[in-house]
Amino acid sequence: MPELRENTPIRFTEIFDGIDLLVIGKRASSAPIKIELKANDIFLLFGMDGEITFQFGPMYMRPLPDGQSFFIYNPNSTLITQASFPKEHRLTCIKISLSRMHSLFIRDEPDNIELPFLGGAPLNRPIYDQKSVDSNMRILLEQLFHNRLSPNAQRVAHLGQIMEILGLYFHSSEPNLVACPFLKDEDTVQKIHQAKSIMMNEWKNPPTIKQLSEQTGLNQYRLKAGFKEVYGTTVYGYAMDTRLNHARRMLNQGVQSVNDVAFNIGYTNPSHFIAAFKKKYGTTPRKYRISQ
Repeated sequence: MPELRENTPIRFTEIFDGIDLLVIGKRASSAPIKIELKANDIFLLFGMDGEITFQFGPMYMRPLPDGQSFFIYNPNSTLITQASFPKEHRLTCIKISLSRMHSLFIRDEPDNIELPFLGGAPLNRPIYDQKSVDSNMRILLEQLFHNRLSPNAQRVAHLGQIMEILGLYFHSSEPNLVACPFLKDEDTVQKIHQAKSIMMNEWKNPPTIKQLSEQTGLNQYRLKAGFKEVYGTTVYGYAMDTRLNHARRMLNQGVQSVNDVAFNIGYTNPSHFIAAFKKKYGTTPRKYRISQ
């Protein structure tokens, strides 16, 4: 398992040329983990045992629910993310170079089926996708935490498991344009990004769906459906996650009372805040503060 150092991105382990692995098992601390997502590499992130929250800079947070995975590719810049999750949860990340991905999936045979992100055009824009993890993939992910063989033999075993995970992950013969809206309608996606920015800036008192629809120029159905596909949550689910993420930061600082935190993030009834916090994080705000 890689060494965890505060404020330093943790290191991946090279499994094969162009294929690296990062596994974070159960830890002694719930401190956030910094991960570097280098430009032009493809990353598959899998949360194990429960939700993981990824913070991209000071203004953007995205949760990865239990049983889901993230596909991240950014050709323009290296991203640094802070992964936050309870110490009993685990995280797996597979890193693949673009050249290695091409060598695995792109062949010269006439019946070659292109994957949606490996089309003929150059990859010059970011792609972010979220999809479910089935039971077969889950079994393989669990095996990546085992180190029962000698180092070289274990590396070969992990390579085989990663290859099978990739096969299962990309088994669909048709591009999933619904799950990858970045490949379908740039104008709609930009408007959905605009809706997210509005919700991020006005999370204490978010606009109604009708108001948000008018501000972005999207009809209400496309707004709700598109937001769910792009960000993996509903419009108000995003506002709620943002609220509770701010609340968790305040609790970590340990300065304000639970009631003050509730009022500061827009709740008029602290009991409603306590119920929402417990539903999301599995513990009350008071117990969460004590555990930090």
